[in-house]
Amino acid sequence: MAVISLPGWLQLGRNNRPKTDNFELLQKKKRRQSSMGTRVKPGTHKESIEKINWISLLSMLAKVVIIVAVGVALYAFVSWGIKRPMFSIQRIQVTGNLQQVDKELVSKRLQSMSGNFFTFNLSQAAKELNSMPWVSHVQLRRLWPNGIEVSVAEHHPLVRWDEQKLLDTDGQLFEADYSGYLPQYKGPEGSQVEVLREARELNRQLSPIHHHIDELTLSDRRAWTIRLENGLTLNLGRANIHERLDKFVEAYPTVFGDQPGQGKLVDLRYENGFALRLAAAESGAKQ
Repeated sequence: MAVISLPGWLQLGRNNRPKTDNFELLQKKKRRQSSMGTRVKPGTHKESIEKINWISLLSMLAKVVIIVAVGVALYAFVSWGIKRPMFSIQRIQVTGNLQQVDKELVSKRLQSMSGNFFTFNLSQAAKELNSMPWVSHVQLRRLWPNGIEVSVAEHHPLVRWDEQKLLDTDGQLFEADYSGYLPQYKGPEGSQVEVLREARELNRQLSPIHHHIDELTLSDRRAWTIRLENGLTLNLGRANIHERLDKFVEAYPTVFGDQPGQGKLVDLRYENGFALRLAAAESGAKQ
């Protein structure tokens, strides 16, 4: 039998494949590994994350400690600084056009309060000063580095109210000693502003006959009564009080002439006129 020898490149077998096949397989293996990524040992990634977390936590704690330390140091420095004697209140300036309020008394009241330029309680001081007689309101401000300035506005009394209090030009009630003459006004609680407004208008209406209100009363039933400075009382009632007073002013020269003191009471609640009670008639009745 004849034996035919084949060239080496035609021989088949596991160990006799062309080198090109090995090269291609090697390239495929590399591409597969590259697409799948590099494998790491189990647990290695978790340990790395835990290590990073501990570092971040320690860094954060260090920053917090530094911030707290700086804050404490700054607070201690500020506390030490504001307590220096140079900031103690040494100057008090009291301003305002004051006739009834004693500036020296205001200054002493402020000096009795504790605190320095930084810690002096302005709101509490204002509350304290507003409680003083005749003081309407105050404004306070700090004067660098050791002073306080207070501007005081006092009440300007306009009338007496209910025989116990005074009513100022702004309609505010206050209590104070005053010996001078003031008209007497009366009215329900909370009616001060209304009574002042009506009084101004009623006095304007009375000016042509040269009289003014000495006493004005608003009753609980909303009825108005006026007593003039000459003792004459005008009962205006509850409605149309300005029209009724105009009617009286128009008739005044004819009724009273040169003897205004002869009248005692005028009742203006009638539609077509008014009733007059004479002082002489009342005196005769008493006799």
